[in-house]
Amino acid sequence: MFQWIQTKRWLPDLAIGLFFAVALGITDFSLQGNNGLIPSLLISFAFFFFREYAFLSGPLVLAGIVVSILLGDRPTVAGFSVALLVFLSSTLGPRLWSLVNLAVAIAFGVVAAWNAAFNSSLLTQFYGIDIYNNDGRWWGFGFAAVSIIGLNGFAWLLGGFIIEYYRERTLRDERDIVQSHNVRTMLEIAEQNERFMIASDLNEAVLERVSAMLTLTDGARYAAKLDAEVAPRTLDRLVGMIRETHDELRRLFDMLNRSVQVAAAPPNINDLNLLAVQLRLEGYPTKIVNQGRKLSLIPSAELSIYRIVFDAVENVRQHAPAGTAIDIDLIWSANGLQVLVKDNGEELARRENLELQLDGEDSAKDDLKALTEEVTGPGITGMRERAGLFNGNVEAHRVPGVGFTVNAIFPGIDDFADASER
Repeated sequence: MFQWIQTKRWLPDLAIGLFFAVALGITDFSLQGNNGLIPSLLISFAFFFFREYAFLSGPLVLAGIVVSILLGDRPTVAGFSVALLVFLSSTLGPRLWSLVNLAVAIAFGVVAAWNAAFNSSLLTQFYGIDIYNNDGRWWGFGFAAVSIIGLNGFAWLLGGFIIEYYRERTLRDERDIVQSHNVRTMLEIAEQNERFMIASDLNEAVLERVSAMLTLTDGARYAAKLDAEVAPRTLDRLVGMIRETHDELRRLFDMLNRSVQVAAAPPNINDLNLLAVQLRLEGYPTKIVNQGRKLSLIPSAELSIYRIVFDAVENVRQHAPAGTAIDIDLIWSANGLQVLVKDNGEELARRENLELQLDGEDSAKDDLKALTEEVTGPGITGMRERAGLFNGNVEAHRVPGVGFTVNAIFPGIDDFADASER
């Protein structure tokens, strides 16, 4: 769930905001009419912005509470839902703005409680207890204030605990990925060392046999001068030793050749998880999403896909500022694969340089250029050539105001499925 929400920009915010706007709006309208609907909608709209534009949530909550006080209404149901907004912003929103939302919720929640206790003529009972005097109102206000502080504080702490637990679990998974990679590398190194030891023994045996052949040949050369019948017997022994030496050399060659194959094992699609871990360690929040059933492909096809993704994120490293979010989507169908590598480098750069924002006309020209220009370069050409080897194609384009997107499509990738895995 967290990964889905974090990989989508506006869809989760719109869904959550629409739910609260409808549910709270209908509830407050049925309880207090139009006067309850207006502050309820203002507070509900804060749920639309708690993640992407968190700085708008606090003012909307403030506006809803102020309007409710000015209209002289009872506390709305939407007012009690502010604790849910604090929880969501603490869990999924920026940490700083979640603190701001907490402060707004507590401060103006207490103001609303004070207004309800002392200025509202509508409040004559509090949980079945009749309030006739000033002391009763103070007790009611104190209880409400403590409840507001405790509820919102607990919501903020709970949200922080959940997101920290999720991050810790993610880090644990990443450590498992790195550890698995390290263990595999250590095993490969150990196997290679063992092969080198065997190869060293084989090499020593071969040298001994070659020395014996040289000694035998040298002795036979002198013996043949004295007795011609020595030559055939010597040649028979020499042929036998050459065959044994040939077999030893063949075993040595096979051993060294297998060692080279293991050392040069190409990266595959599963190694993208390790690449994502490395990117996150470098300061680029990276997410990998797999949709559909993954096909097991031949090594050369998986290497090509890995290299396309690697070149795409390398472009982000070179041209986007640190902190740029990278999304890698692998969308599998029955016969094909679509690989999307997206970043928000341009959006992040604009946020960091607000004073350099373009005016409306220049911004429109920049957006038109981004939509119409063809992205070229040796990196893109290399991606297209690799994709073309497996009946695929690569498209690259800028997304105005957001960043860069590389779209690699392999419509018949199942033709390159690994037969041994079927």
